[in-house]
Amino acid sequence: MRCGGVLIKGGTTARVLAALYPGAVIDGVELDPVVTELARENMALDSVPGLTVITADGRAFLATTQQRYDLIVVDAYRQTYIPFYIATREFFALVRQHLNAGGAVGLNVERVPGDDRLVQSVSGTLATEFAQTWVWPALRFNELVVGLTTPIDARSIAERMSRLPVAAVSLAPLVVASAHTVPPSTDPLTDDQAPVEWLTDRAVLAYIAAGGRLDEHLLPTAP
Repeated sequence: MRCGGVLIKGGTTARVLAALYPGAVIDGVELDPVVTELARENMALDSVPGLTVITADGRAFLATTQQRYDLIVVDAYRQTYIPFYIATREFFALVRQHLNAGGAVGLNVERVPGDDRLVQSVSGTLATEFAQTWVWPALRFNELVVGLTTPIDARSIAERMSRLPVAAVSLAPLVVASAHTVPPSTDPLTDDQAPVEWLTDRAVLAYIAAGGRLDEHLLPTAP
């Protein structure tokens, strides 16, 4: 095991974590080698300290590695769809097996204003495999879902977040005001049944038909 180990599946989280937590050891999993090469050429990927890029499918990588992590971030969800096989109970069980004691998994899940059935389904499924699951409705079209191997007291969130790096501590009051736990789903998504495309299509079409706007609102902490 490596101290401060982080696994990231998709997204740009590696650069942020490396800046906020110097010395963190980060593995980034990317399926498409062309994407990795473009990131090296145009986004200075090789300048991210502590980052090792692994070319693989995220779920397949977890199924074959013995590595354990303090944090696993799943940000491979593409607007507006979630690959079903990284939103199921079986996948989340696999994730939990690769976390150290006290570890966590963070998911970036798209939503439609006024319809959070997809987020409820994903978070409820996650809650079947993790000791505690939190949801933070960060943006109109995006919610953050966090699964913890060790539960925390809701009253301690503010104190815990006060220990964040200065660049991130301004998020604390926003999280404290709206983050909430979710119970395990009685009908979780599984490898055999995960209708995430149906849930997404239904929500998006209803929103557009009602004249919904597709513009996003930034957090008040945005520069």
